[in-house]
Amino acid sequence: MVICALLTFMGRIWYTIGVSMVIPMTNHGAPDRSRKVERIRVVEAFMVDSLKRSTRQKPVYTRVEEQIGQMIKAGQLAPGDQLLPERELAEKLGVSRTSIRQALAVLDGRGVIEITPRDGAYVRRQSLKDSVEPLTQALFQERSQVSDLFEVREIIETQAVRLAALRRDEAGLERLRRLNREYETDLRQGDLAFEANSRFHRAIVEMANNPLLTEIMGTLLTATMDVYESARHRSLSGAPNLTRFVNEHEQIIDAVAQQNPDLAAELLAGHINAARERVREEVQV
Repeated sequence: MVICALLTFMGRIWYTIGVSMVIPMTNHGAPDRSRKVERIRVVEAFMVDSLKRSTRQKPVYTRVEEQIGQMIKAGQLAPGDQLLPERELAEKLGVSRTSIRQALAVLDGRGVIEITPRDGAYVRRQSLKDSVEPLTQALFQERSQVSDLFEVREIIETQAVRLAALRRDEAGLERLRRLNREYETDLRQGDLAFEANSRFHRAIVEMANNPLLTEIMGTLLTATMDVYESARHRSLSGAPNLTRFVNEHEQIIDAVAQQNPDLAAELLAGHINAARERVREEVQV
């Protein structure tokens, strides 16, 4: 089912993105404060009302992420806009900052927004896309088929890392190293590091310079990380585990730097399979 949905998606092109609760930006990238109040009122009213009407059985962060997705589809807010800070978003929506952070991490993993340490979250500027929703829904409906999700991810990401090894440049390598350092920092602070891990793996695919691969990978990361959450609680308990995950990332980076596509693919496949086994133990796939 998952693979069929992926094949169907391969014949599609995604959609052009808008976004959610934001500070509008000028064409030059500077905040346009004259539009801020009006846009935030509209977005705030829409999202608060939508959250009240959404099902209570879903996790709060999922409801927040879904409502932001609705805003994006509606095209009410533009690419390049800056999202409000986590604290303000949490206050306006009446949810915790943790829920906001998780929702933004999902959107970041899908490539809908980009989170920067200094300036916060921005809507990514996209040109390639038509509709990823059918694939996204199929993946989430089939989350119980964890092996299928990881199998599809392995097929895509190992081929992407082969291309990355052949096409890498120094800027891309430095970005991978920086993201892995951020990942290690988050882990050592007790964070599950969903956002940092997603950004690292997405960056590998982006180095292949194939936008369609990048979009597919964003969706797969969202689905696999969702079912991986409980397993990560256990697998991240202990310094040896933290070191292992960071080291596995570092070995993949080294293989890409050496322009060794076979080694890069082998290391990444082992990394993904280890994650699959940890999930298998938790959900009895």
